[in-house]
Amino acid sequence: MRFSKNQTWKAGALALILGLTPGHADAFQILGFRFFEGPPPPPEPGSVAYDVTFEVLGDERSLTLAVENASSLEEESGERSPGSAALLSRARGDYQRILASLYNAGHYAPTISILVDGREAANLPIDTELGDTADVRITVDPGPSYTFGSVSVTNQPGPVPDDDTVPPTIDEIGLVPGDPALATKILAGEAALVGRWRELGYPKAAIAHRQASAYHDRDQLDVAIDVAEGRPAVFGTTSVKGTQRMDPEFVAWYAGIQYGERFDPDAVDRARDQLRRLEVFNSARIVEADTINPDGTLDMGIEVAERPLRVFGGGLKYSTLDGAGAEAYWRHRNLFGRAEKLNLSASIGGIDAQDPDEYNYRVEATFLKPGVFTPYTDFSSTVFADQDAPDTYRARTVGGRMGLLHRPTTRITMSGFANFEAMTIDQTDYGDGDFLFASLPLSVEYDASNNELNPTKGYRLTASVEPFYEFVEGNVGAISQIDARAYYGLLDDRLVLAGRAAVGSIVGAPLQEIPASKLFFAGGGGSIRGYPYRGVGPRDPVTGDVHGGRSYFVGSAEARIGVTESIGVVPFVDFGNAFNSEYPDFDEPMKVGAGLGLRYNTGLGPLRFDVAVPLDPYEGDPNVAFYIGLGQAF
Repeated sequence: MRFSKNQTWKAGALALILGLTPGHADAFQILGFRFFEGPPPPPEPGSVAYDVTFEVLGDERSLTLAVENASSLEEESGERSPGSAALLSRARGDYQRILASLYNAGHYAPTISILVDGREAANLPIDTELGDTADVRITVDPGPSYTFGSVSVTNQPGPVPDDDTVPPTIDEIGLVPGDPALATKILAGEAALVGRWRELGYPKAAIAHRQASAYHDRDQLDVAIDVAEGRPAVFGTTSVKGTQRMDPEFVAWYAGIQYGERFDPDAVDRARDQLRRLEVFNSARIVEADTINPDGTLDMGIEVAERPLRVFGGGLKYSTLDGAGAEAYWRHRNLFGRAEKLNLSASIGGIDAQDPDEYNYRVEATFLKPGVFTPYTDFSSTVFADQDAPDTYRARTVGGRMGLLHRPTTRITMSGFANFEAMTIDQTDYGDGDFLFASLPLSVEYDASNNELNPTKGYRLTASVEPFYEFVEGNVGAISQIDARAYYGLLDDRLVLAGRAAVGSIVGAPLQEIPASKLFFAGGGGSIRGYPYRGVGPRDPVTGDVHGGRSYFVGSAEARIGVTESIGVVPFVDFGNAFNSEYPDFDEPMKVGAGLGLRYNTGLGPLRFDVAVPLDPYEGDPNVAFYIGLGQAF
């Protein structure tokens, strides 16, 4: 078996995979499992060890899990109880916790028995002394499943404008006669009713009264909800607290809450997102005033805590393709009091190559000024110098760009830049020589997915065009790309079908006169898994080397299957190619890679480990490739 050239090991990624956590000197932990742990300490005097067994009549697995998850006795069963009183206190509390879990599942006439050493816990005095060990048995007869009988709502909101987020109706939630009477549906319905009134501009809407009556003779639950909508309001003044170096007036303006506009919770959510984008706050809260002013305005408050002004960092990496590497950066988060950022970075890669001329270098300085013209428009500029030496060419480039990023809505991001690069490219027969490259990269992204790192529904579309002029050869042309991704969740998102298609084209210049660093290649973790990075595309008829093309097409399909709450498996197939022609030539054969991935859900997103094989490898390609990352592949 040969390993892929793309197999990359990084110290940070490895630590994340292993989940290493500090502990005793003679123990370590991997993904929650401890190894080489010493003997446990002796038990505390008076403590009680106990075992818990469950019996839920009806043998419904989901209901048994709900009861077990609700039990404090079960949650703490791995440790000794500090004493008899503590154990009995847990047992008594479990009656209500288990009852609530049964209500959530639509069972309103259950029988719950918790026996401690054969005696009902509810009947034992709290000062009862147990022995060194105790036997706990929990028996639950959930009774029949209830459905909703009558459902009445007083002051139900009217139609809500279809904007960024629209709370569901009670019909969509299932709070309707005949549906399973889950208590969670009642709570969700109340939240939706309040949320829809807030969407209509009533910020102090609340549930005034709720009555739920269980009728055991017909196994139904009647529900009556009274909503108090309160007064309509518009946004009032926005105050800021907690700033030290930040300009508070700028913070209030950048949040984008406009005085006199109708109250809209989506505007509040977007303001939170705006404050997060500034990257200068450890925490940022937006607080609504307790009451609406007599003139109908509702004042808003922003409470922040600032982060340190400067931050620096670095990292080491090793790749069987690029060799050893290192990178470092220094960043100033708030140069002039309005979150202006300056970032200086440097990196070097491939430093185990015999010839330093084959190293990869990059030094870069980036300046970002948020809030230019509007709160949703940022100015960005970058200057850089680098050497990029993949297997197919070597490019030495100095350049820079400046332009604007604009977010007209929470789903749309637009950008436009002026870009200039001077480059020298060699070690290739295609796109080599000296080039002066000026361009205007323009892009628009529409993100209708529900999660950045682990989407389960929705789609994303990105389109870009980069008109260019190359001064040495005198070519005028354009580089265009479209990337579409879609996600569809099934079985409560335990199965997510995901697909991606991307296409690119370079028009206006002959293949030999386009800089090699601008040509399209396929293959690798973000393209066709199983093939080497930049290892798929048109090949020189004499040398057989991949030289890049003027167009490409790649596609991917995945089935993301949740095995447990934390672990999932993902069978996938990738396909595509790059082409000499200006537009993809679908008469050319597609390269296909297939494989299986493992996902481990962390708090930040799924940790990804993929194994892929090329189904039609070139001579010299690896038989298998491994990929590690954070977040889904696309």
